[in-house]
Amino acid sequence: MKQKIRIALAQIGNVLGDIDKNLETHYQMIEQAIDEKCDLIMFPELSLTGYSLKDAVYDAALFDNDAKYDTLKELSRHISIVTGVVELSKNYEIFNSAFFYEDGQMLTKHRKVYLPTYGLFEEKRYFSSANRFRAFDSKLGRLGLLICEDVWHPSSSIILSQDGASVILTMAAGVARGFNTDERPENVQDWESINRALSIFTTSYIVFVNRVGVEDGLMYWGGSEIYDPHGRRSVKASYFEENLVIGEMDMLKLKHSRITSTVLSDEKLTVDIEELSRIHAGRKNY
Repeated sequence: MKQKIRIALAQIGNVLGDIDKNLETHYQMIEQAIDEKCDLIMFPELSLTGYSLKDAVYDAALFDNDAKYDTLKELSRHISIVTGVVELSKNYEIFNSAFFYEDGQMLTKHRKVYLPTYGLFEEKRYFSSANRFRAFDSKLGRLGLLICEDVWHPSSSIILSQDGASVILTMAAGVARGFNTDERPENVQDWESINRALSIFTTSYIVFVNRVGVEDGLMYWGGSEIYDPHGRRSVKASYFEENLVIGEMDMLKLKHSRITSTVLSDEKLTVDIEELSRIHAGRKNY
């Protein structure tokens, strides 16, 4: 595990459906992050395609080894990269995915598990739902990936932290809703509360990268941030504006938080498994 990780939060917008144009923006941000001597750069959800694709999702879906990703792979020899894509599986299912590139290859990927299909969201119409959360080993340490709605189910972060993740990376396409007299819409305040709470519950770094811009009448609010394992915000990007924000994560803080608070190691997994199995069995028989 690297003691200090320098990370770039690429809070950008997208050109809807134009992968090549979005790749150019990615390259520019990546080169800037390399110049800033960052170890990792992270982009928002569906950063290569935009969010409101609807039926255009079928044109945007690519296999994970598509040649369009070759330059990202090459750039990952200099910096680890997390980007959001529409992925076409070998079985021709379509997933909302996060790809993690490192040392010239795609090291791992996460397919979104929880697909919001309520209000203005209709992801289940276009995407297949995945069914797993797995931490993974990187040269930077053991990490976990989540996509937007995944975070609203606390079990996802708990699973990753119990699987050894010290940093949980979350990409989002968060739409601003519930404007009031505060500068932040109501759901922005909810997001920030959840990010902080999860950092405390998991004693992990929580990295949140959200997009900006207006797309199909929807306004994305940005506000990307990092919380340390003590629940303290260490980095905050502006609302509604494109930013490349640089932060640093010190793994000594992780060590300190997990020594002073044993909430993670004290988790009774056998109790969790038995009780959740009981509840699940009851629902199946209902």
